[in-house]
Amino acid sequence: MSDIQARLTDINRRAAPVLEENSRHHAALGKAITLVLTMAAFGVLTVIAIAPTEQSLKAKAVDCQEACVTWQK
Repeated sequence: MSDIQARLTDINRRAAPVLEENSRHHAALGKAITLVLTMAAFGVLTVIAIAPTEQSLKAKAVDCQEACVTWQK
């Protein structure tokens, strides 16, 4: 029984750094995914917020272009 416990202790000792590194990678991946999803959500919300003003901006741009053309004549 002592031999088995010694081998298990050795295996656990060698596996501990690998498990710790995997745990850090898992946490970093989770943070990266959260960041990407947050940025995507902000992008979508920005588009949703700007969409209603798009038509008025286009109309103002056309008016400005027409005024510029009229002024040049």
